Amino acid sequence: MIDGCGREIDHLRLSLTDHCNLACRYCVPGRDRHVYHMIDPNFALRLVEWLTLKHGIRHVRLTGGEPLLHPHIVQLVARLSKLRLLHELTLTTNGQALAAKAAALHAAGLDRINVSLDTLDPHRFEWITRGGQLALTLGGIETAIHEGLTPLKINVVVQRGVNDGGICELAEWGLRRGCIVRFLEVMPIGPFQHVVDQHLVPAAEIVQRLAERFDLRSIPAPPGQPAVDFTVTGDGVRGVIGVIAPTTQPFCRRCRRLRVTSRGDVIPCVHDRNSANLNTAWDGVELNEPLADEILEAVIGRKAPIGPMNQAVSLVRIGG
Repeated sequence: MIDGCGREIDHLRLSLTDHCNLACRYCVPGRDRHVYHMIDPNFALRLVEWLTLKHGIRHVRLTGGEPLLHPHIVQLVARLSKLRLLHELTLTTNGQALAAKAAALHAAGLDRINVSLDTLDPHRFEWITRGGQLALTLGGIETAIHEGLTPLKINVVVQRGVNDGGICELAEWGLRRGCIVRFLEVMPIGPFQHVVDQHLVPAAEIVQRLAERFDLRSIPAPPGQPAVDFTVTGDGVRGVIGVIAPTTQPFCRRCRRLRVTSRGDVIPCVHDRNSANLNTAWDGVELNEPLADEILEAVIGRKAPIGPMNQAVSLVRIGG
């Protein structure tokens, strides 16, 4: 699948639900009270099957909201993992329900997992997430590592005045457990321009702070990867960390992603309100492939060379 700018699209981010058991301040507006939606697992399976067999999707990440809230998550993972052309099936979670599901997810065929973790301070964690329990996420990470959902990646959204003083501590905590730790700039998606204005820590500054404590050596990234990765040594730890800079150093030219929301909207770019709904090609049992092909071709053909920054809805509605 080639977009209008000549980029190969082979990564799908599939949101299973726009519901979340947390309400992180850079993701969920405090006033957001939308009606939650869970994707039909049969539609999700048929959709991924069509995209892998016919359109070259090879990497699928299950997202949300919080994908572990989907009542059929384990069964869906088991069905998706059997698709013969799929190279990698991963999942991003806030970790609150991970300890109870990690073993079943690994047994079902999930390859690995990403966990959002912005601080090791329980009170700050509760504030950032509007009520989350740090112990649940930490326990979920430990359980997932034990069950073999590795290499586990920890995603840290860095915010000035909120958690930027703890990035070295988080890096060390993750590296000691064999995790890849990735630090992300905040993004101005939908109603969150104020978060960037108030709390942006540029990637260059994040790297500088990490370099003051660790020896960093950059390593080549595979095609489509948004992160700049480094091997890390120092303070008795070694491993890999990454920095993702969607705000100060957009990676649009190497983007290989397509998104489908839990409501069936196909979105070529997280920063673009350009979308179309694939539910019009689904009758509850069968996917009308010719119609779905037309919808996909039209949306992908309009994928902009650079994100136009006109997205109106929050990330929790799109899928992280």
